[in-house]
Amino acid sequence: MKKRRCILFSVVVFATVYGTALADEPQPVHAGTRILHSGNLVVEIGDPDSPDCRWNKGLRFSPVANIIQVKLNHREFCYAPVAGGSLSYIGGLPMEFDIGQESFQPDPPGYNEGSNGSPFLKIGVGILTRNASAYNFSSTYPVVELARTTTTWEPDRAHFVQTLSGTANGYCCRLEEDVIVKNDTLFLVYNLTNTGTKTFTTEQYLHNFLCFSQQGVGPNYRVYFPYDLTASPEVQEWEPPQLEKAGRTGYDFVDHNPPMVRLENMILYTKPITSVPKTWIYKPEDYLGPDTIAVEQSDFGQRVMIDSTLRSAYVGIWTTSYQVSPEQFVFMTLAPGESATFTRTYTFSTDGSIRQDCTGDHTVNESDLFAFSSAWLAAPGTAHWNSSCDVSDPPDDWIDNKDLAALGQAWNRDATNPAPVAYWAFDEATGLAAADGVGSHDGSLIGFIGDDSQWVTGHVGGAIEFDGLDDYVEFDGYPGVGGTNPRAFVAWINTQEISTEILPIIAWGQDKPGAYWLVEVDEDQRLRLSCGSGFVSANEQQIGDGDWHHIAVVLDPIDPERPLISDVLLYVDGERRTIYKMEEADINTGDNENVRIGASHGPDTNTFGGLIDEVAIFDRVVGLTAIQRAFLQ
Repeated sequence: MKKRRCILFSVVVFATVYGTALADEPQPVHAGTRILHSGNLVVEIGDPDSPDCRWNKGLRFSPVANIIQVKLNHREFCYAPVAGGSLSYIGGLPMEFDIGQESFQPDPPGYNEGSNGSPFLKIGVGILTRNASAYNFSSTYPVVELARTTTTWEPDRAHFVQTLSGTANGYCCRLEEDVIVKNDTLFLVYNLTNTGTKTFTTEQYLHNFLCFSQQGVGPNYRVYFPYDLTASPEVQEWEPPQLEKAGRTGYDFVDHNPPMVRLENMILYTKPITSVPKTWIYKPEDYLGPDTIAVEQSDFGQRVMIDSTLRSAYVGIWTTSYQVSPEQFVFMTLAPGESATFTRTYTFSTDGSIRQDCTGDHTVNESDLFAFSSAWLAAPGTAHWNSSCDVSDPPDDWIDNKDLAALGQAWNRDATNPAPVAYWAFDEATGLAAADGVGSHDGSLIGFIGDDSQWVTGHVGGAIEFDGLDDYVEFDGYPGVGGTNPRAFVAWINTQEISTEILPIIAWGQDKPGAYWLVEVDEDQRLRLSCGSGFVSANEQQIGDGDWHHIAVVLDPIDPERPLISDVLLYVDGERRTIYKMEEADINTGDNENVRIGASHGPDTNTFGGLIDEVAIFDRVVGLTAIQRAFLQ
């Protein structure tokens, strides 16, 4: 009987963990495509063998690994129209070699060696015939031989091989590509071999037609680079919006910024886009750091990180109303018989996604451990292989101790309901101590007169009322979340307008450039985060108006090694707020001072005047869903 119960339990767990996934197997949307998937990541890709595929007959973009759409947690990441053609912009992540658009870009091999009617090699497509004009990537060239493409398909990967039987006056190649899908990451592994008799130089790029949840390009889109960029044509630097006097009683918000602006290491879109000329982005000549590009749309909490093991020479950004396409251009020079192997990596994230979430339920728990144990020591092609369990960084196509360690790091993590490292409800109603509801970081009330009048009705239960003179709460021995680590702070506040003063809400770190973490109400009654040298203030919503407001400050760095002020997200009343004022700076928070609520550090500090309630600190990024849930409770 006991054995039967164990078998029954296993069946029930298996159905619970895998039943929904099997019942909701992702299906293609476009004709002539196939689906690759792993966990919550679904990739739709053109099938070169299908007669219905509109993406296998192009004379410009290659049918090899032509990715049409990417979805994570049912959120779309690409502009991907259903219709398409040989030369139309079909969306997705199409690949092209040798665009020859600018004087510094190569034309296809052999094009400039012949005359009208001579063959040339269009890598990824085949052998075409040139005309009497200079090469134009958007022209239709007669076909001599389309390359033959064969594909091997597995649930989470595909292997493409493209070959030619002839040559274009000695130019010829073999192209292979593996597409591998892993939980939140798409790997494109290339091998290009010169099978001809002449050396060629080629340039490869992908159009990254990015469009998040079908949201047009505009405010809260940004393209990030890990270096201070230069651009051609030059992009205007970001300037803060202005307040201009409007009669006797108030001010009008006036924004003089163009739709696209530059902020040191990123391009910001401040208004809805119609069309922007192609912008060429260059890195400093001595830059040797990561080559990553990040594109995000913060309204939906979506981001994609794009990288290449073959360093890009430059990046082109092509922007329209419906997509933004940052393109890394890489060069290869191959002698006859020589090969080049490199990888492009796309890492996707959405609000509520966790890499170690093997079962796709936004929580890392026993269900993920069960899936993991079922796949233990499995590799691709074996019976128990489960790509969503390959969660080590980087994944290595093997389920072993490294993946188990990665699972342990995220154990019991709930993306939609994260657990704080410190939480003060301020419901005591008496005394001069504030208890930490989740840990041992209790606080002492400083400056209060001790008659319990500071304990008042809050937004939820009780709250503390600060007199604006000398009241604050200090947490002895607790330095908050420091260094370059991601973090979040949330609270309810209620304060009246004080036109000439800045009111500190919470502070920790070290009072020196870049090492401070100070959340405050600025002189314009807006939410602000200062780091001791730079700052960012939220637009659109004043919080010093005598009403209760839910505030959240989140540090979500695109480059974990170099968090910036521009990586700080500001939320008021459950909504992400755009930038009102900002001064860029690096963030590396110290651990010298205790956390204080209601006061900053230093001899001449202001103190908060008003009510504070439901304060929480997190040692991780908190997403929009969790913030909105806290606001609505």
